[in-house]
Amino acid sequence: MRSVGERIAYLREKRGLSQPQLAKAINVATSTVGMWETGKRGLKDDTIRQLAHYFNVSTDYLLNGVESSNSNIATPKVDTIAAHIDDNVTDQQMDEILNFIEFVKNRDHKK
Repeated sequence: MRSVGERIAYLREKRGLSQPQLAKAINVATSTVGMWETGKRGLKDDTIRQLAHYFNVSTDYLLNGVESSNSNIATPKVDTIAAHIDDNVTDQQMDEILNFIEFVKNRDHKK
């Protein structure tokens, strides 16, 4: 069974991200990501929620390796979106992208 850190590394690698890229995206030091992945540092609840949101997985998946029925791990659509996000996407642009996704999800839930 994978540890929390191994699941973070798996999700990061699945997106084609380096540790520095993930660190920048979630505003932590690169060494922090490395320590999470090796199990040398634990994660705070807020960080677990932030990572779950960032990777579009459940907190249960990050903590226990259990995928919820609405988890989008390794779906072609998520992979297509992730392939368009690279070092040229600024933090502000990423925030706008994530806000737009939330807007569309909320809009469609209200129908």
